[in-house]
Amino acid sequence: MENYIITISRRFASRGHEIANLVSQDLGIPVYDRSAVEARVQSLQSEAASFDGADRNEEGTKEKPRQDGGTRSLLMNLFRREMREEIRDEAQLEFERQSEVIRSLVREGPCIILGRCADQIFEEYPRALHIFIYASDQERIRNTMQMLHTGEAEARALIQNEDRAREAYRRRFSSHPEDEVTGRHILIDSGKLGARKSADLLTQAAKYLFLETRYDMMIEVK
Repeated sequence: MENYIITISRRFASRGHEIANLVSQDLGIPVYDRSAVEARVQSLQSEAASFDGADRNEEGTKEKPRQDGGTRSLLMNLFRREMREEIRDEAQLEFERQSEVIRSLVREGPCIILGRCADQIFEEYPRALHIFIYASDQERIRNTMQMLHTGEAEARALIQNEDRAREAYRRRFSSHPEDEVTGRHILIDSGKLGARKSADLLTQAAKYLFLETRYDMMIEVK
């Protein structure tokens, strides 16, 4: 059976990262955010560059095909192919790299992906739960002021900048960028429920979908 994945998209300062970490602890699965995905991409690019240089130094020999058939080989081939291609749109290339890394993380085991348009990447994946977390503007302002120890004006400006950046990213890489319902299974107001209760509800949903033997799955088809 394929591993399951939980994708969490969120409005800035809606406590999405906190909720993702709580769900991760509850389910015992890792959570990967933007920094974790980018770090994995950079590590694999460096490794691919090293292998490419070593192959070029081996005169008169051909590169031996890799036999493992695993994730690392697929990613290495992806990055090495890019190194020989003409310069393309760097933003699109980076999205493709991150998308392949995210797919590899799911092949490794069940996990939570925070942001990165992961709900788009796994739009057709059968064992996925797509979540969107939001909160009112006033709640987000309060959260930002508490997190960053800043004033209301600064918090409001930061939220506006982050909203624009996330909207631009989603408009670029999502097939339904302006629709917060399509492709999502659960929308949750963290300001209404709080981080702990929001995480409890999402954990229960994930257990029901992926970890419990459900009655409807036990019915024998005759």
